[in-house]
Amino acid sequence: MRPLFKEYGIAMAAAAICTAACFGISPFVALTDLAMVYLVGTTVVALRGGWGPSVFSSILGVLCFNFFFVPPRFTFDVEHPQYVVTFLVMFAVAMVISRLTVRVRTQSEEARRLEVSAESERLRSSLLSAVSHELRTPLTAIIGSVGSLLRAPGPGSTHWRELLENIREEAERLTRLVHNLIETTRLESGRVRLKKEPYPIEDVVGMALERLDKSLAGREVRNDLPESLPLAPMDPVLMELVFVNLIDNAVRHASGPFPIEISAREAGGKLEAVVADRGPGLRAEPVDRVFEKFYRETRSAGGAGLGLAICKAVVEAHGGTIRAENRPGGGALFRLTLPC
Repeated sequence: MRPLFKEYGIAMAAAAICTAACFGISPFVALTDLAMVYLVGTTVVALRGGWGPSVFSSILGVLCFNFFFVPPRFTFDVEHPQYVVTFLVMFAVAMVISRLTVRVRTQSEEARRLEVSAESERLRSSLLSAVSHELRTPLTAIIGSVGSLLRAPGPGSTHWRELLENIREEAERLTRLVHNLIETTRLESGRVRLKKEPYPIEDVVGMALERLDKSLAGREVRNDLPESLPLAPMDPVLMELVFVNLIDNAVRHASGPFPIEISAREAGGKLEAVVADRGPGLRAEPVDRVFEKFYRETRSAGGAGLGLAICKAVVEAHGGTIRAENRPGGGALFRLTLPC
């Protein structure tokens, strides 16, 4: 409230300064020229304050001009009707100037805010990308070293091998997280250029399953991918990342004996693919909240909440759509469509 009173106080001060200036120049200029001085004062107020103080300054300028300079002076009476027209024109011009000035100031502030926000986002993306790239090297070394130890001759205790397997699994999970961070920053910065080519969706799914081979150990995966499916223009590397994240999401949230189901079909000139599970389903309201960055259904399942956000960004970059649903009988379903 106090800043608002301050702006109205500035409007009153501007009117007083304009009146003093008009007293100084009134012997040398025409009466109507004095109105221009008050318009300058209104413009200054509009540059600082909002719409309310600007309107107040416009009214105050007309009243001061009438009281101090229009005959009979020092009254609000008007000797000639022509001055009424002068007051109306003066007020209308002041209002237009106020409106335009406030709009320009608002647009300038919004542009400045967007520029600061964009710069902050660029710095954040650059820092995140740099850190992610630095993490990749030691993670690759850790995974390679653990793999060598597991392949080394010698029996080793069961507990020792379990620890090594755990180190490898967690390092691979962290590697996927780092990869997701890198892809997120690339997609947000607009630096990603899709390398599209006609590609079979079953090959992309196969590559994703191969990458998740260890995570899927002991889990049944049911594929329904007919050989007659049409090719779809896609960047196979990025689309593989989509299926890696969708399948990994199903593995983490749908434990138990139920299979993970992957299917695809042609529908209405589009290729539609589905990844479904029989887990607890989606609790988000609305369910499409799961595609928001850093949103997680549960903390116990792990993850950073980036995988599904990347899926959405990649699919939409291909001109497709992706949505989430709860399955009848329990479980979650992710349905993506791509142009054939």
